[in-house]
Amino acid sequence: MGGYDFAYISKPLIFTEALKKGAVKRLKDTLEFWVNVTRESALQPNSEAYQLIVRTRLMHSYARLKIKEKTEQWDYQNWGEPINSWDMIATYTGFSLVFMQGLKKLGIIISDDEEKGLFHLWKYIGYLLGIPVDYLPNDRHQAVEQFYWWTTIQDEGDDDSAQLTKALLNENLENTIYKHSFQRKMLKNLHQSMNWFLLDEEINKRLQIPKPAKAFSVFPKIVVKGNQIFQKIYLRNATQYQKLVEIGNVQQQKVLTDYIKHTPKNFHY
Repeated sequence: MGGYDFAYISKPLIFTEALKKGAVKRLKDTLEFWVNVTRESALQPNSEAYQLIVRTRLMHSYARLKIKEKTEQWDYQNWGEPINSWDMIATYTGFSLVFMQGLKKLGIIISDDEEKGLFHLWKYIGYLLGIPVDYLPNDRHQAVEQFYWWTTIQDEGDDDSAQLTKALLNENLENTIYKHSFQRKMLKNLHQSMNWFLLDEEINKRLQIPKPAKAFSVFPKIVVKGNQIFQKIYLRNATQYQKLVEIGNVQQQKVLTDYIKHTPKNFHY
């Protein structure tokens, strides 16, 4: 959600009209991509994860060509090429640097080796996606530097950003994983509370994310406490650590299975 506060990087979603078709499919695609590429030994040639990466690379290429072909209003001066390399690196940073920052705020302990491994993994994924490998950061220091310089050419969230935010929040109401409307509304409130916990107040206001009721504002604190307790139990030795990894894998696969099941099969961008 925080990425929507950078106005220019979101413009391809606006010009391809993906916004009008809702966020359920986009969220499912991103989830499917992330879950598959982060499994152990996932990136063997022609594996499912490898094919998802190639498919994403082709989709980026197609969208880039079609935006340039059909859009006269594209602002090259401010926005650069559609889905350009620097914007792709910034997105990559969202899966590595920003991802870890969010986890740490939620009470997750990340070792130096885990951090190094995550940057290595996403550098390879970025390379497969077509980002020039020499520009991809190797570590936190390089990623922070890259991300900082990229933010200097971005504008803060605008009306398009607010529309994308609204579509992502309303995904909770449109998704049929939960049968009853009160369950979907509760999930939306929980996600709003997480946004207010993870993002600065000014960003939440700019993206027009409603402030959560007090009953829901405690939810992030419960998540943090739960993470701290889990880690005390499972981070005592390598065997228990592996058990925590296995638990997380099962939970993530369950969420993905639910999204695949409840995303319309006849959906086309």
